[in-house]
Amino acid sequence: MTVFVAEFTTNHMGNLNVLLRMVERAAAAGCSLIKMQKKDVETFYSREKLESAYVSPYGKTYGDYRRVFEFGEEDFQRFDAHCRAHGVGWFCTVQDVPSLHFMLRFGLSHFKVASSNARNRALLEQCRDNIPRDREIVISVGGSTLAQVEQALATFPDHRIWLLHCVAQYPCPPENLRLGNIAELKRHFESERVRVGYSGHEVGIEPSLAAIAVGATMVERHFCLSRHSFVHHIECSLEPEEFAGLVDAAKSPERVRQARAALPELAFRESFGMSEVEKTFLVEQTYGRKFIEQPTHFPEEPGDAAAGARGA
Repeated sequence: MTVFVAEFTTNHMGNLNVLLRMVERAAAAGCSLIKMQKKDVETFYSREKLESAYVSPYGKTYGDYRRVFEFGEEDFQRFDAHCRAHGVGWFCTVQDVPSLHFMLRFGLSHFKVASSNARNRALLEQCRDNIPRDREIVISVGGSTLAQVEQALATFPDHRIWLLHCVAQYPCPPENLRLGNIAELKRHFESERVRVGYSGHEVGIEPSLAAIAVGATMVERHFCLSRHSFVHHIECSLEPEEFAGLVDAAKSPERVRQARAALPELAFRESFGMSEVEKTFLVEQTYGRKFIEQPTHFPEEPGDAAAGARGA
């Protein structure tokens, strides 16, 4: 059975009432789990990034915009209680060490590492050393080579792992989906301990169904109440009826096969490593220095560059 994750990202707009309504609608849409995000804004981003111009309803700088999306402990307690009341579990992407320790207070069943941190040895080791071994680790591996995926896995010898194929392009057009990576991840790494899924950033639900057709057993999609919003990456978010449609369609083998057939073959190419488009999101953002120092990251292995370029 497919695990469906409703990724709330910043679509709650920093408003607790919107967040709680999202819980209700996601649970009603049939999600298996809800996923939040947490980062320590003041240390995650450089001062230059925080002070850069960014026009939003919350101010004139990127810092003004980004701070509003972070909830405190009381907010998360209310969110947690609301999830329990509606019979749905939740977990969180921890973007830095302070956020990891913050989330450890909630007894989560899963913890997520984003593609931007999947090569961050220091953060992965902190997750390994602090997350209880009976909890599951979800790692999006967008931008990683197979060698880097292997190194990330080796960091967690005692945890159950989900590896999620992901393309860090928002939205991602069909020709860039690289859904062939799902089969390769399964061939190289799948075991009783390691399972393979898909974190999608496309428009619509066909590629997510196609990901199931080629073997993904977890599907994570951005969830929103409405795409009439100013938040970033809203184009690739599903509204409640669309998310419910994805969950229902996945129950039909014929519908899944149709989705697979509807996509161009280029969508199923296999290519690991970081595309030029992904570099603008995964590398070229200005983060706090401790998150981008090369010694803390898994290096590319000989031959990785060629592997990443295949089919590009």
